Order: sequence, then structure tokens, then C-alpha cells
Amino acid sequence: MADDSRRPGDWQRKDLRQDANDLMEEPNQKKWHQQTFWIIFLLLVFWPVGIVLVWRSDWHIVAKVLASAYVVVAVYVSYNMSLAVQAMGR
Repeated sequence: MADDSRRPGDWQRKDLRQDANDLMEEPNQKKWHQQTFWIIFLLLVFWPVGIVLVWRSDWHIVAKVLASAYVVVAVYVSYNMSLAVQAMGR
């Protein structure tokens, strides 16, 4: 069913058309590196980049310190596990 408010030639009126970017994107959307999902993903997969993004984010200071402590503990445990595996192989 056709809309009665549209007439032939309306497609030529650029000032009446809605911008395609307005249809697709939320105007106040955060960039990918500011989104919590990607920050946590990079913390788990590639922690050096993740920790930088944590400290550049708008997270509360307590969350930043906890994320940093998690990385320190994870690196420490990983290092000690690799030493234990090497010791078992000898």
C-alpha cells in the first residue's frame, strides 16, 4: 500500500531524505575500544592491550585496580606454571 504523502520525484529532494548513517548507527555509541565487551575480551586474550584499554576507559578506579590485579596474578601464575612444567621435564 502506498503512502499518500509521497509524490513522484520525492527521491530527488535531497533535503527530505534521511541520512543513511542516522539509520544504521546510534548517535552516542562508544567506539569499539571503549566498549566493555572488547576491553574484557582483550584482557583475557591479549592482556597488554587490554590493560591499556582498561586504564584509558571510563571505568571506576576500583574496577581498574581489580583488572590490573587480575592481570598481575594471571601472569604470575602462568610464569610459575611454566617453571613447574620445565622442572618436571628434567
